[in-house]
Amino acid sequence: MTSKLSLVWLRRDLRLYDHAALATALGRDGVLQPVFIFDTDILASFSNPSDRRLSFIAATLSSIDSSLKTKGGRLLVLHGSAKELIPRLANKLGANFVCAAEDYEPVSRARDEAVAKQLAGICEVSFVKDQVIFAPCEVTKAKDDPYKVYTPYSRLWRSTLVPTSTAAYSMKDDGRYSDLCEKAKTEGFKVLDAGDPVALLAACGYHYKEDSLWPVTDARTRLSRFIKNAADDYGRGRDMVAEDGTSRLSPYLRFGLISVRECAHEALKAGADKWLSELIWREFYAMILYYFPESAQQEWNPKYRGVLDWSHNPEHLDAWKRGMTGYPMVDAAMRQLLAEGWMHNRARMVVASFLTKHLRIDWRLGEAHFAQLLMDYDMASNVGGWQWAASTGTDAQPYFRVFNPTLQSEKFDPNGDYIRKYVPELREVRSDVIHAPSKQKFKLNYPAPIVDHSSAREQAIAMFKTAG
Repeated sequence: MTSKLSLVWLRRDLRLYDHAALATALGRDGVLQPVFIFDTDILASFSNPSDRRLSFIAATLSSIDSSLKTKGGRLLVLHGSAKELIPRLANKLGANFVCAAEDYEPVSRARDEAVAKQLAGICEVSFVKDQVIFAPCEVTKAKDDPYKVYTPYSRLWRSTLVPTSTAAYSMKDDGRYSDLCEKAKTEGFKVLDAGDPVALLAACGYHYKEDSLWPVTDARTRLSRFIKNAADDYGRGRDMVAEDGTSRLSPYLRFGLISVRECAHEALKAGADKWLSELIWREFYAMILYYFPESAQQEWNPKYRGVLDWSHNPEHLDAWKRGMTGYPMVDAAMRQLLAEGWMHNRARMVVASFLTKHLRIDWRLGEAHFAQLLMDYDMASNVGGWQWAASTGTDAQPYFRVFNPTLQSEKFDPNGDYIRKYVPELREVRSDVIHAPSKQKFKLNYPAPIVDHSSAREQAIAMFKTAG
């Protein structure tokens, strides 16, 4: 039995620098064993055997394992139910400390509570803040009285910020990492080969695929490039869908390949206030989900629960998913999602508004589709964004505001470059007509609009008026 062993459970913090849980464990006596679990309770929702997010995770774990080898350790990777495996592993290894980063999603909180309960009286368990600058309970009107509007939340968030809020954790390890992966102590556990991403995923029933769009070594390079080249113009560039005006860091933040503290620190240093606001929105939605966990499945605004007359049109839903609605910007965005596992933020607002206001299809179906495909899928931000677009959430867009997808296209993709990139049928169409190709006299191999904007808008407004 190893004396004074800290088990560090990696989840949404897949890096070895500026790491709250590792730093906490390094502050204690003894050795550390990092562990990651391909949690079957989570994998049950991954229906695609070639899900690119799993390949992203596997490649990241392989990189972490390689780095740990240089420090005398290894990454222990297991497959099974985390809420069962962590207590059993802590017992088997004789760990006296289990540490992990806090997770604020409802199911994750329940899992962590179950783990802590099982280990009560056996070893110390600590969940530390890592994926946010401020935990949900740290920016409230009063104790456990959450904000429901972004602007006052943002104001207090900013006034609460001090230099130490974005300071990096010191990671002096001094050869403290252990290697228990190949030893008899893990007998009875399904130990996976962290050094081989292909074998690692195969053991879980999934297929590994290299993804040149999202290199796992690219996180800090992207941050540096964005701060240098695009942060100054972010207020404008973030809306121009054909430009490289956003950071494209969201998948790296989602899985913790980059530290939010470093992102906020760099934003503050560069005066990138608009981008900092996006980081604050991320924490605002995390706070909303924390205090209103029912909003993951229900309308946040109680007056809309169970009373909106959503359309049940599978043909419309399918056309939206495939990018075949006849509205070029909507279709380009949906095809970008299919091709890249990512979508420009302005485009996300447009397609969400289109599904809920033009097609009058339940926001939950759109949220579920994004959950299956987005590289950066985060429940709090995704639910918050969908309910904002559907006018059912906190601080949401008024129900009578219905984006005109053609005008959005003309404004934020004026030359049609974004459309041409993802909708090849329209590649040869002139810029002055590409936003409404159905008005052309010549025939195109592209569908006519599946709904009329004006009548769809009127029906959406009527639906909300009836419900409210």
